[in-house]
Amino acid sequence: MKRFNTFVILIAVLFFFGCAGGNAVKQKPDHIISGMKEIKKGTAWYQKGCYKRSLEHFFRAHELFAASDQLDGVAMSMNNIGNIYRIMEEIDSSLLFFEESIGIYQDIKDYSGLVQALSNKAAVLIDSDKLEEAAGVLKSAEDIAQKNSISANHILNKLGVIFIKKKEYGRAEEILNTALANIDPDNQPEYAAVNFAFGILMRETGRYEKAVYFFNIALDTDRLSGFHKGIADDLAAIGDIDFSQGKYEQAANYFKRSIKIYALIENRNKVSEIMDRLVKAAEKASLDISVTEHFVKNWLEGKAFESPCN
Repeated sequence: MKRFNTFVILIAVLFFFGCAGGNAVKQKPDHIISGMKEIKKGTAWYQKGCYKRSLEHFFRAHELFAASDQLDGVAMSMNNIGNIYRIMEEIDSSLLFFEESIGIYQDIKDYSGLVQALSNKAAVLIDSDKLEEAAGVLKSAEDIAQKNSISANHILNKLGVIFIKKKEYGRAEEILNTALANIDPDNQPEYAAVNFAFGILMRETGRYEKAVYFFNIALDTDRLSGFHKGIADDLAAIGDIDFSQGKYEQAANYFKRSIKIYALIENRNKVSEIMDRLVKAAEKASLDISVTEHFVKNWLEGKAFESPCN
């Protein structure tokens, strides 16, 4: 259920590089421009699923912002580092960085950043099944968002996830419907996340055809944004449904596509997890998966010619 809590890394590009019609905006200092360049590089690696490389650039950004005492940049860097540690399942480190980010955003009264950092902290708590604590953090984020007219769709999505985990499916569906009705499809990370959560809800309530429908929307959206891990998650989710319905050949095909992505972005835990499912599906469908196994083995050994992380 990790993909439930995969959210776009916060980038305040417009904040740093705002443009106004008519008069030219005063040029930003080099240290701010350099810090934002590192943020953009880190985000690009994050999209590709290359988390170690992403982390390096976010640490570089933090150093640049810290050296010039740019607190908004420091908070953003901390938030992004927390996101990477979360997706790498280093929970304690993730929470520490989110707490640092939250504290700075509170001090400088950046409520948009504060809401995002609180929402990301809640995601870590959801990952850890600390659902009541997560709900409390989201309530704080929602209150701040309402007082400051800040979009709260990512908060609604996480609340929906909490209710799915608590098996309160009616409340989850109501909340996710609200999120989906208010989200802009051009906001690809949030749009994919809500549709993926809806897919899980439909699967959990036995509405498999609708689940595949929502997972496919998430898949199409993640392809557009180039979010590699999201694509792999979507494919695996569709494969799971096919497997549960006895469509073993279809399931194997989805698992093969998914595992190749996980191997290319060097996510060994997911490769192991999906390989188990692929082997079971292939056995039931009498399929030879030796070619897929060959590529996965080579890619995990660093023998890819065009690895996304090179």
